[in-house]
Amino acid sequence: MTITQESTGNLTAMIKIELVPDDYAVQVNNSLKEIQKKSALKGFRPGKVPIGLIKKLYEKGAIAEEVNKLLSESLNKYIIDNKLELLGYPLANLEKTNSPDFDDDQPLDFYFDIGLAPSFMLDITQQSNMEYYVIQVEDKTIDNYVNDIRQRLGKFTEAELVEADDMIEGEIKQLDASGSIAENGIVKKATLTLKKYTEEARNGFLGKKKDDKIMFNPLKASGNEVDTASMLGIKKDDTAVVGSDFEFTIQSIHRIEPAELNEELYARMYPKDNIKDPEQFRTRIAEEIRSVYVPESDSYFVHMAMEKMVSETVIDLPSEFIKRWLVDSDKDITLDSVEKNLNDYLSSLKHQLILNKISSAFGIRVDEKEVSEYFRNYLTRQYAFGEESDEKARYLESLLETLMKNKEEVNKVTKHLFDEKLKALFKEKIPSEKKEVTYEAFLKIVSEHHKIHNHEHK
Repeated sequence: MTITQESTGNLTAMIKIELVPDDYAVQVNNSLKEIQKKSALKGFRPGKVPIGLIKKLYEKGAIAEEVNKLLSESLNKYIIDNKLELLGYPLANLEKTNSPDFDDDQPLDFYFDIGLAPSFMLDITQQSNMEYYVIQVEDKTIDNYVNDIRQRLGKFTEAELVEADDMIEGEIKQLDASGSIAENGIVKKATLTLKKYTEEARNGFLGKKKDDKIMFNPLKASGNEVDTASMLGIKKDDTAVVGSDFEFTIQSIHRIEPAELNEELYARMYPKDNIKDPEQFRTRIAEEIRSVYVPESDSYFVHMAMEKMVSETVIDLPSEFIKRWLVDSDKDITLDSVEKNLNDYLSSLKHQLILNKISSAFGIRVDEKEVSEYFRNYLTRQYAFGEESDEKARYLESLLETLMKNKEEVNKVTKHLFDEKLKALFKEKIPSEKKEVTYEAFLKIVSEHHKIHNHEHK
């Protein structure tokens, strides 16, 4: 076997692999012997078909299979041994490669086109004009958080007149087109949560009392077919019933009395923090809200930094090879669509090349042990494993083994851990100016950026 490489242009080359029969003869003979052992042709005992007949029937197929296997192994080994950094993968050059003739003992020549990854300069510490948005925790956000907690931990009381956030129990009856109780229609107990309804629908209940009757359309009130069907005890596909008007007779009105702000509530929410007063409680809530904001700021900072590097870093790319590779790699992609969206494809490739360079330069890697540890911590939290025992340990290990075999989940966690490392690296290495904004302003900044970005790519 002979393997040679020839440059065909800027960042492209052609690899030629020349095979002679001696390169694959042993493998072909072994393959034919295996076929002979399993063959059961008419007139011969199983495994006793003459090797000459086996060759006549199966030799060409065996040669083709072994040649393809040898080509794949040899090409991959050549790329690794020569430390070739490729764009995409090798593409068979069908113009230069003739259809192999297995009837004689002549050498077989195969040609493959490759795209070579370009070299380029990048120093992330020299990025400039980068802003890092520090999202402020506003008092009104903390107020909403406090009110939500008080509601969630509050207790139900009975009320006389309906208010906007009440839950109402009663009997619901289906009406016909004339507004009368429908014959054989739905009649059942139901509980209505008014805050899920439109303002117009809620207004029909406000101020009502026990035994009052209200005519309303549950689907129009909630706008949700699934919730409406669930309340009525039917399938959402039963559109004739789901969209009907109903009469609701109030039987009881329930209202949540917000929990008091005291040490009992603080301990229920944050049992490890020993909170004593409302100010400490609000401070702790602010920390929790901030813990949600920071990852959003981090993600946007990384996004903007990567976008800036892709835009400003000069990277030469073999576009003609990339077009061929894109069409070859996805049956749903045509050359016309590649031509139309070539800039987007090249930008995406530049993004990956820059990411690879950063990963290599700073040793950002995620190994199997890290993924396993992530899953272990997740399972421990999810199933609240307490006191250790052999049975619990075996159960945890079985769950962990199952997750580690799930390639989709492993890839998802690997990406998450890689992204976390990238965030930490960028925050440490890339100079930035911190800018305080409200969460509302931050969302507007992100939204406006994406609008501009999407418009540029149309």
